[in-house]
Amino acid sequence: SSPTRMPTDATAIDAFLDREAAVAVVTAYAAALDARDWGAYRALFADRIAIDYGAIGSIVATIDADEWTRRCRALEGFDATAHRLHNLRAEIEGDRAVVTGIVDAAHFIAVDGAALMGDLIGHYTHHLIRDGRWRIAGVTLTVAGYPAGKPAFDAAFAAARARFAERGIA
Repeated sequence: SSPTRMPTDATAIDAFLDREAAVAVVTAYAAALDARDWGAYRALFADRIAIDYGAIGSIVATIDADEWTRRCRALEGFDATAHRLHNLRAEIEGDRAVVTGIVDAAHFIAVDGAALMGDLIGHYTHHLIRDGRWRIAGVTLTVAGYPAGKPAFDAAFAAARARFAERGIA
């Protein structure tokens, strides 16, 4: 019996590699957030990005990537975060890509001996452009639900914002 053969058509292979490269940018987005690697995080973006985090009461605007990176530094108020991505899928047309997937974003902070967790499960839609490499030009977050409840999510974020402001992290 002969082994199963993988397609060798160069076009199919190139398309597969292209999709994987776009997905890798989105995976790097989550990894850089959790590592608080702001240089790596900023490097993922085009200079201007369309952000829609309105589903969690946050920004809906097109802003400079430096400003978005600065805003995300508020995650430093948490003790830890874990942005887990699932079912990532890339659709590519020329030098534009849309990468969609499920995000389970857990945010942890201890306050006065109590552990708080703000967790949401939702969907990310990342819009990418290619200018030699894939860069994020837009991110939309929608919410499917809050496993620990919306009040727990809000309490954890309020505590993290207060800690971030208290530390004067810039």
